Amino acid sequence: MIFNKNMKTLVTLTAAIVLFVTGCSSTVTLGPKANTDRYLGATAGTEGASVTLPFVKGEVAPTKTDTSK
Repeated sequence: MIFNKNMKTLVTLTAAIVLFVTGCSSTVTLGPKANTDRYLGATAGTEGASVTLPFVKGEVAPTKTDTSK
């Protein structure tokens, strides 16, 4: 399936909303260690979102919460 720009935006927004509602953890890596795998990239899904730029990598992932209390 080929995603166009609108579908990518929808997927990204959906992932952001899910992360916002469920709680999230985030990490940011700066410097040469940020680009061990690649220099440019972005992913988003139900398991989190990641953005990689030269010398910058940011990741956001949902956290597991205990709702039994």
